[in-house]
Amino acid sequence: MRRLKNKVRAAIFFGCMIFSLTSVHPNDQVIYMKDGRVITAEIVSQTAFKVVIKLPDGSTKEISKQDIKRIAFKEAKTPEPKDKTPVGPPTPAPEEVVKQQEEESKKQAVLDEKTEKRKKQIEEAKRNRLEIFLGTGSGTVNFQGANFYDQVIAVGSSIGQDSGKFEYSLEPKPKSGKAGSFEVRYSWNRYVGEIGASSATSSATQSIFGLDGPSGGTYPKFIQGNYDVSMKHVFGNFSYSVYPHPKYDVRPVIGYHQFWSKTENFNSTIFGTGTAPAFTEQYFGIVPTSASEVLKGYSFGVQYDLKVGGFEIRTGLHILKLQGFGTYDRNIYAYAPLSFDSQSNGIQTYNKWIANGALLDIRLVYPWKYGIGFWFGLNSMNWTYTISDSSLSIKNENVSDSNPAQDAVLGKLLFESLVGPGALKETKATTIQIGATYSYDFNK
Repeated sequence: MRRLKNKVRAAIFFGCMIFSLTSVHPNDQVIYMKDGRVITAEIVSQTAFKVVIKLPDGSTKEISKQDIKRIAFKEAKTPEPKDKTPVGPPTPAPEEVVKQQEEESKKQAVLDEKTEKRKKQIEEAKRNRLEIFLGTGSGTVNFQGANFYDQVIAVGSSIGQDSGKFEYSLEPKPKSGKAGSFEVRYSWNRYVGEIGASSATSSATQSIFGLDGPSGGTYPKFIQGNYDVSMKHVFGNFSYSVYPHPKYDVRPVIGYHQFWSKTENFNSTIFGTGTAPAFTEQYFGIVPTSASEVLKGYSFGVQYDLKVGGFEIRTGLHILKLQGFGTYDRNIYAYAPLSFDSQSNGIQTYNKWIANGALLDIRLVYPWKYGIGFWFGLNSMNWTYTISDSSLSIKNENVSDSNPAQDAVLGKLLFESLVGPGALKETKATTIQIGATYSYDFNK
C-alpha cells in the first residue's frame, strides 16, 4: 500500500514538473539535487527516469530523477518596451547658442558685404559714353588677287601653246604703305555699339617671264612692273557685357564687315628679244593689269577691356565668315618696229569666293583730359578662299570674237579644278597706327 502511494506521488510530481517545463523559457531552470548541489542548466529532454540537461559550457549530462530533489523555474524577464519617440539633439548650452549666433551673424555680414560690393561694381560700371577715334600709320597688304590670276593664266596659256612657249609668274613681295582709320563707339550700361572704317595701301612688283614668239621660233619674254594694292574696310559691331565691372569688361560680339581690295598696274612693260640673227620680231609694249575683289559677311567673337593704372587695353578677336567675287583684267599691247608687227590680246576672269578668316585688334588708350586721349593700336586680319564659281573670257587680235561657251568651260577647268585650288593664297593685312580720341560722358 505504501509502495503504491509513493508511485502516485512520483507521478504527480513529475506531471507538475513537465507542465512547468512547457510554460517557461528553457534557459530558466534551476535543479536542486538531493546531495545539496544546485545546477542551472537547460533541460534538453527527459523520460520517466532521467533528465538530459545542457550546461552553460555547452556540454550535456544525464541526471537520474531519483537524485533530483526539485526543479525550480525562474520567471521570464519581459523586455522593457522600446521608446519609439525620436530623441532630439541635446539642448545646447546658452554659451554655445550665443557662439553659434555670432558665427551666423558674421557669415551673413560677409554675404551682405559681397552683395553690396557687387552692387557698387555694377553701378560704377554703368556707362553712357560716346567715343570717337582717329588714327594713322603704316600697313602692309598681301593681296592674293593679281598674283593668283597671273599664276593660273600663265599655266593655262602654257598648256595651250606650242613650241615650248610658256609663262611663269613670280610671287610678289609686298612693301608697307599708309594706313588710316575712323571709329565711333557708343557705350550704354552693358551694351556697346561700334561703327568704323579703315584703309591700308601697299605696293608690290609684278614679274612674269617665259618664252614667246612666232610659230617658227621662240625667244625670251619679260613682263615687269610695280603696282599698288589698296584695301578698304567698313564694319559694325554689337556686344553685351556678361560681367560688368569698373576695371574690366568681357563682351561677346557679333558684327558685319565688308572689304574692297584692288590692284591697278598701268606701268607694267613687256619685252621680247626677237629671233636671231636679225631679231626682226623684237617687240616692246605695255601690259595694263587690274584685279579687284569684294567680300562681305558676318563675324562673331569676343571683346575684352582692361584698365591698368591710367591706361585702358582694348582687345577684340573676330571670326570672319565672308563671301563675294573677284575680277581680273589683263591686256597686252606690243609692237615690233623692225617687222612692223603688233600684238594685241586680253584676258578677263570672274570668280565667286567663299572666305573664312579672323581679325585681331589690340589698342592701348591713354585718357588725357577734357575728354581727349591718345591711342596706339595693332590690327591684323587674314582669310583663305574657296572657289564657288568662275568664268574666263579671252580676246585675241587673230580671232574676231571669243567663244563664250568654250571660254566658260576652260575657265571652270582652270580655276575650279586644274590650277586654281593649288594656286590659292591667303590674303593678309596688318596695320600699326597711332591716333587721338575724344570721349563725351553723358552721365557727367
